[in-house]
Amino acid sequence: MLHKDTIRGKQLLQLANQRGVCVSIFLPTTPLTQDTQADRITLKNLSKAALEQAEAIADKRQILAMSELLDDLQDDEEFWKYQAHGLGVLVTPESIRTYRLAYAVQEAAEVSDRFYLKPLISALQPISAYVLAISQKSVNLYEFTPAQTLERVDVPDLPSDFSEVTRRTLQRDRAPARRLQGDEGAAILQRQFLRAVEAAVRSYVSGSDMPLILATTREFQAMYKSLNGYELLVEQGIDGSTEKIAEEDLRQATIPIVKALRQERIQQWVDLYRQRDQELRAIADLAKIANLAVRGQVGQLLVDVDAIQYGTLSEMGELTLSDTRSAETYDVIAEVILRVVEGGGEVLGVRKEENAPEELMPIAAILRWA
Repeated sequence: MLHKDTIRGKQLLQLANQRGVCVSIFLPTTPLTQDTQADRITLKNLSKAALEQAEAIADKRQILAMSELLDDLQDDEEFWKYQAHGLGVLVTPESIRTYRLAYAVQEAAEVSDRFYLKPLISALQPISAYVLAISQKSVNLYEFTPAQTLERVDVPDLPSDFSEVTRRTLQRDRAPARRLQGDEGAAILQRQFLRAVEAAVRSYVSGSDMPLILATTREFQAMYKSLNGYELLVEQGIDGSTEKIAEEDLRQATIPIVKALRQERIQQWVDLYRQRDQELRAIADLAKIANLAVRGQVGQLLVDVDAIQYGTLSEMGELTLSDTRSAETYDVIAEVILRVVEGGGEVLGVRKEENAPEELMPIAAILRWA
């Protein structure tokens, strides 16, 4: 089971407004408790590198305070028992915050007058989905994570099987009970069962922005869709009784569906960009986007989440670029992202392998007005 932390947009903006001596450390981790020693060593090495950088903007007292906070984290046996696929550590002389992430991140040790938050932005728009596996003998809801793992989730009031809802051992039980006989009775019992499943699942996923994929027989898929009240239910499902599908096979069958959904989302964004370009409401220039983001004019942003450009961005929207990293500079692409989020805009983070148009990389924007 992944032990991950939830990050909300408001929380991200609070972190973005932090100023002072800010150390940001990110590293990939393993959820396997017995294998976390290597991750602890990586954190120790990254902490050393970050504190050396911090000497440019922090005094000895501040360095010592941050060193003690990081040492305590490295020695916390209970903390290292519960990890996911990535870890973010944000440190100031006064505090330390940790974020366990459902996806792997690149190693980073950044020091500036503000936190480096780009690796956390993916947590706001996870490349993930729910997978609902239904058979007569079992019902399970999984989360397909950005690390392409299937994690079973605990859903209150989710029926364990068909008989728990219907009090029948078989869906085609022909024992006389009003209309509950033969094929007609079987259909009534099936709907009763799936209605109970749908109600529990909908209550759990309500408010989420993650698609829901059905893994069950085609008959059950059609019936569930007729009862469904969750607007992000995916049209394409995984066909077949999950009694006969191993969990690993279920995971493998989910991957291409999620990838297709992801590519569809990117293509929709690109199509809208092309349309808005004709209206002078689209742009793919970092300096101009930065200036407009500060003014609140950027409504939607497409960005390469792996791209980094150091520099500074003034409160007036003036962008100054730097070829080197230092304690006086920061990733201005990440800063632009945060300005867009702060202004209520939407951000779609992509990677090069997702085939976004090269001319729109590393950043492109759709404007609220021309």
